[in-house]
Amino acid sequence: MVNKLIYQEKFINIIKHSIPNNISLANEISSVLDISLDSAYRRLRCETDLTLNEVVMLSHHFDVPLEALNDEIPNVVTFKFSKELENESNFKDYLNNIAMDLGYLSKFELNNLIFAAEDIPVFHHFYFKKLSNFKLFYWMKSIIGLKELQTQSFEFDNINPELGEIGDKIADTYSIINSTEIWTDETISSTLKQVKFYWDAGFFNQTETAITILDELQQLIQQLQKQAEFGKKINRKGNMTSQDYTMYHSDLMIGNNCVVIEANEKQSTYISYNSFNSMRTSNKFFNDQSKVWINNLKSKSTLISGVAEKQRNQFFKSNNRKIEDLKTYILNN
Repeated sequence: MVNKLIYQEKFINIIKHSIPNNISLANEISSVLDISLDSAYRRLRCETDLTLNEVVMLSHHFDVPLEALNDEIPNVVTFKFSKELENESNFKDYLNNIAMDLGYLSKFELNNLIFAAEDIPVFHHFYFKKLSNFKLFYWMKSIIGLKELQTQSFEFDNINPELGEIGDKIADTYSIINSTEIWTDETISSTLKQVKFYWDAGFFNQTETAITILDELQQLIQQLQKQAEFGKKINRKGNMTSQDYTMYHSDLMIGNNCVVIEANEKQSTYISYNSFNSMRTSNKFFNDQSKVWINNLKSKSTLISGVAEKQRNQFFKSNNRKIEDLKTYILNN
């Protein structure tokens, strides 16, 4: 006969590994289940069975799917996914969720955000206000398809300031998390294509607007080059932090944005789909496969942070040249 408490003990251990060390699990369980602290401890020690309702409540609160107990079924994976964005309120929630996820990750003593970047990681845009305003407008008008924006051209001041404030929070939190990023020669291309498309479509009222966006994109590239040179993050004030920044240049196509986060012993994988949406799982087997893929990609890439000065300078020089080429195109057309 199977000892049913094996599953309770396993479930409790998964929860323990999913929260920062400075959080009292007993206090959290007591609050979530509305039981005494002594009752919470009895459940932690497996002296009292967790009911099905209690397991579901804890699963939702700690973001631990019941599928996490199914390590013996490696081909079954449960994902959480972001809903289709339909309006500015949804988009605001989407940005807030990014800020919350980063804030949660930052609380772990050992943290790392590994980003295989088909496009420029979203966090970087929010260091530069005019560039981020363009990206926010583009995402809402051209990706989400907000009706109220379809007849509008882009102006720097037609973005809800609340979105920019959330962006500031995202950038501030990103700067205190250790990161590893894998870029290709095409990572910058999507942003360049977006600017060119808006220029060709007449969505800029002034040439200066498009040039200013590209100026800030160059500032973004310059900041990344400095981070890569010193191997440390830079915050929104322009100061070097103590957080590690590791950067690779890959000659291989990545195919889609893939993010693996490491928080102490916990891992999660985010996979992008349908342009803006993402799926997330904490499944051990899937995360192990993601890490194998990431490590294989890194092994075939060039480490350009801290070392390989020649390759690093060539990579960023190439990106700056692409930006200058688009500036020339805009000024001549």
